[in-house]
Amino acid sequence: MNLREELLQKTSRTFALSIPLLPDELQRSVGVAYLLFRIADTIEDELPCSFEDRRRALLSIADSFAETPHSMCEALDSMSFDPDSLSNDGYAELLQSAEELVKDYLSLSTAEQAAIASHLSRTCRGMAHYLGRDLSKGTTQDLREYCYIVAGIVGEMLTELFMLHDSGLTLPRKELLSEATAFGEGLQLVNIIRDAADDVHAGRCYLPLSLDRPKLIELAQNSLTKALNYIRILHDSNCHPGIVQFNALNLTLAFATIEAIREQGTGAKLTRAVVENILNQVTSDDFLSKSLELS
Repeated sequence: MNLREELLQKTSRTFALSIPLLPDELQRSVGVAYLLFRIADTIEDELPCSFEDRRRALLSIADSFAETPHSMCEALDSMSFDPDSLSNDGYAELLQSAEELVKDYLSLSTAEQAAIASHLSRTCRGMAHYLGRDLSKGTTQDLREYCYIVAGIVGEMLTELFMLHDSGLTLPRKELLSEATAFGEGLQLVNIIRDAADDVHAGRCYLPLSLDRPKLIELAQNSLTKALNYIRILHDSNCHPGIVQFNALNLTLAFATIEAIREQGTGAKLTRAVVENILNQVTSDDFLSKSLELS
């Protein structure tokens, strides 16, 4: 197991399972992209630094990464924090591995680098804008705009990477990018609903008080239902089965998490046995035709 795979295991339970389903050439670029975005997310949510220090670091990455990728390492070095204070040991190791991840990024093709850098810069700038904002008095639109910044853009970036490796996806490009936004929004809404109590404990609030849990779940489900069309487009375009399975696994886990939240409340997480069962289902020959009704 290489460093990238180890960091995925330690920082993302879901993507550590879904990325290996991708074709080999995409596992690398998507893995590197995910971890670079995870660094930005860690700066936003986890670092025990002032809002101003974190905002400055995020804007520095937004302004400089495309031209000078090592600016990410410089931004991290500019902040003083104790790695042991982070809630997840994997996050500390991730930040300490930034230099190696940047080298990995620089070994990707020019087109892959451009796709990752442009979207990473947009996300970092958006994170800096929302950093420290209390969305409890906000609107549904505020919540959706935040979800777009931290996840919808990721969906667009992943779609760009898929298209670089599968020319058959060029024709439905516009439709894929449109649905990718809803896909990312849905996944992020599920995470926010699930982690609401932890976020409040950490001094963050992303959920408007005007939306109760049933309304939030409905909002997430509506976005995820649109994501089914994203997978349909991939399937109908005859792209690599691994790309379809990658997206189908992320979506199916999200739907299962919603059901767990309905039954157990905020903080509900899928058991290892449930996750393994879903993984086996998604990778079975007849899953797409029977469960997602793609045929």
